[in-house]
Amino acid sequence: MKTMSTLGWIVFIFGITLLISGVGRLSGFFEYDSVIPNKSVALIYISMGFFVMFISYFVKPKKEKG
Repeated sequence: MKTMSTLGWIVFIFGITLLISGVGRLSGFFEYDSVIPNKSVALIYISMGFFVMFISYFVKPKKEKG
């Protein structure tokens, strides 16, 4: 069974943050004074969030020598 390292979890949480901020802007929860200027940029944030979450599964923990 594959386990994620600490770095993998940090990258995964960063991807979730991107995804939530993009969805929040797209749905209107975050208004115009947010970091994301318009709804087309929100789609980029959503796609980056999915991509970063996907990449986080490939960050493997160090193998111990033994």
